[in-house]
Amino acid sequence: MGEASHQGGPGAVEQLAQWVLAARAEDLPQATVTQAKLLLLDTIGCGFAALEEESARALLAVVETSGGAPQCTVIGGAQLTCAANATLANGALVRILDFNDYVNAKAGDLGGHPSDNIPVALAAAELCAATGIEIIAAIVLGYEIFGRAKDLMERDSAWDGVTVTGLAAPAMAGRLMRLDPHQLAHAIALSGARAATSTAVRFGDISAAKSIANALVAQNGMQAALLAQHGITGPLDLFENPRGMREVFRKGDAAAALTAPLTAEGTIMAANVKAFPCLATGQSVVAAGIEMHHRLGGAVDTVSGFKLTIPDTPMLRRQKDDPGRIKPVSREAADHSFNFLAAVSLLDGEFGLAQFEGARWNDPKVCALMAQLEIVPDASWNERAPDSFPCSLQVRTEDGREHMVEVPYPPGFSRGRLDEATVVKKFNALTGPHLAQRARERILEAVMTLEKSSTSAALMQAVAPPPR
Repeated sequence: MGEASHQGGPGAVEQLAQWVLAARAEDLPQATVTQAKLLLLDTIGCGFAALEEESARALLAVVETSGGAPQCTVIGGAQLTCAANATLANGALVRILDFNDYVNAKAGDLGGHPSDNIPVALAAAELCAATGIEIIAAIVLGYEIFGRAKDLMERDSAWDGVTVTGLAAPAMAGRLMRLDPHQLAHAIALSGARAATSTAVRFGDISAAKSIANALVAQNGMQAALLAQHGITGPLDLFENPRGMREVFRKGDAAAALTAPLTAEGTIMAANVKAFPCLATGQSVVAAGIEMHHRLGGAVDTVSGFKLTIPDTPMLRRQKDDPGRIKPVSREAADHSFNFLAAVSLLDGEFGLAQFEGARWNDPKVCALMAQLEIVPDASWNERAPDSFPCSLQVRTEDGREHMVEVPYPPGFSRGRLDEATVVKKFNALTGPHLAQRARERILEAVMTLEKSSTSAALMQAVAPPPR
């Protein structure tokens, strides 16, 4: 296929490729650079924290036995693997615990986790010896494409949000690999053509697919960039073709939306870090449960009524009504269950990885409290905290007293800027069980000085430390 995807000039894919390559890393505001570095640090921490998870061990075993040229680093690993496999392995590691970042969409319905794609930038940069500032630029552009593409998806789409990675991942990889506009357009076309992922990965009988869905799409994006680099072509009319991706990205003009000028207040500046290992919309639920535990002095046995009030949006209604979340039967379902999150945080007065041990979703005491919970959508929250996922938790005790906790903005929520101390504290907490203090300091130093680095070598050596 030629340079133009259809009569009348280049289509959305080609325009996106040109936009990606035209962006200048040196033009990024310092606040944006700092935000990207903090999100990178948080992402690496989440990867280390997942190393001992069952699904992580299974996936890493597959990567290890799959072979491939020793090109790129896997977080916490001593052996190198090929770029595509490193993208899969690291992408899964940072997502498995549901602890990495999140953004809220403008309509409050389709957010997501753009840091899922930071492993793409790490693999491509290591493969091609890209500079630190170019890694940061690729991360920023990846976030922006992620957010813009999400805005093009319908609220009630049958396609999961990880589908947008089919555009973001090859764009990030291709820029770092120094593809020309023609090659990059074909990389995006190849990747986007097979990126559509069903929302079944996130609803109903939630499985481990939830944790690796984005990593699989990102791996495909990296592979597409490699293929395009060697002359393999893709359907450049991906958005214009009646049988293309317009059924997935149906809202608005894709070319105009994806290639609008990059602003200082882009998607990356709306990113938040998680305080708890659970879905984004559950962060305030956990915070409310913990606070309520302390207000009751731990006397949870006296609870006779239990109500959670959340914003009234289609996405939150789907989440609260999903049978797989009301009665979770797996770790993946539990960390997406308002019922489980509210019950176990109220019971324990804390919430971390330990709250999933021993399949707590099957514990009779937890189950009894989950069954008591009434979840009520209330549109007033939509107005009071429109840019957040807030909640109210109301408890009635046996003595007839009512107790209320409101959380308009959960811990870790960022109103345009991440707090460095908060991110560093979380990083140290997540990596402490796996890394000695000096190893943690090496990663922190490499990340926070990344824009001055000529390559990613120091960073990648730091994330593959010797055993503790």
